Amino acid sequence: MSQVYLHTVMQGQKREFRLDTLPVCRIGRGEQSSIVLTGDVKVSRNHAVVQRMDTGEYYLTDLGSRNGTVLNGRLVVSPTSLRNGDIIRMGGYEFVFVQEEEAAFAPLPSLTEENTTVLVSMRLLTVLVIDIRNFTGLTMELGESKTSEMMGSLFHAAGVVLTRNGSYAQKYIGDAVMAVWVHDSDRPVQKDLLSIFHALCGLAGIIGGLQAQFVLRAPVRFGAGVNSGVAALGNLGSAGLADHTAMGECVNKAFRLETASKELGVDVVVGRDTFGFLDAVPDIRGILEPATAHLKGYRSPEPVHVTSLERIRQALAKTLTIS
Repeated sequence: MSQVYLHTVMQGQKREFRLDTLPVCRIGRGEQSSIVLTGDVKVSRNHAVVQRMDTGEYYLTDLGSRNGTVLNGRLVVSPTSLRNGDIIRMGGYEFVFVQEEEAAFAPLPSLTEENTTVLVSMRLLTVLVIDIRNFTGLTMELGESKTSEMMGSLFHAAGVVLTRNGSYAQKYIGDAVMAVWVHDSDRPVQKDLLSIFHALCGLAGIIGGLQAQFVLRAPVRFGAGVNSGVAALGNLGSAGLADHTAMGECVNKAFRLETASKELGVDVVVGRDTFGFLDAVPDIRGILEPATAHLKGYRSPEPVHVTSLERIRQALAKTLTIS
């Protein structure tokens, strides 16, 4: 049987922390952590978690720590799979992830400067951005430890929902979630569009459950922006540390649309290009109402379409056929 553990040096002594005996390994300064990192104020009380999946893979998730978790020199911004030999840093601590007999995983190339690659193409895509409202107030209510735990729980669950709904790439930026869907032709097919709105409702369900899960005084609110367009897409990292992401006006506008949702007093703001594609999903298109938004960085008011989460749910319930 293979052994899985984190190897480190603490107070001059080599230590190994077994992971294969724990479904979830919490790491931080808090006494409830599986691995307690004392004496380093750069480490949060609930800093990160390593979780074993049913497939045998292990994922590293930063729990919204103040100073971040670094994997192989890159900041962890979403649940990230671990490979044998990966180096994890939290504050002044360094761990090596060891997983013996990794038959199911392909070997990684050597992480040298020569392996750095930029594989980028221009593709039609749709971007979904969801942002938690009044995050400062939530932080004041919960405190640093509970806020970190809440965001870690949210991001992990969000990753599952987005992957299930075919998201190509995901980013977790502060209290926001960004997801990207790539379209194979010059018009998204019905299945793609439905997946995006199903993912939106799935994320909303996760956010809606945070009040009961963390005993909050009020429900957690959010705003969402959806936008389509051509953008640069690909691996902007390296061969061994892929960073699949999208860049361009289409992406930037999705964030601006999310911001406009608060100003317009609605749950969801949809860009005009996305709206133009929604003739493939008439039940969704029919619940969108025209509006005008003043987007930061744009000289003229932008025509958009808005709706509520509840109306999206009702429309999806009507749409039974996915072509």
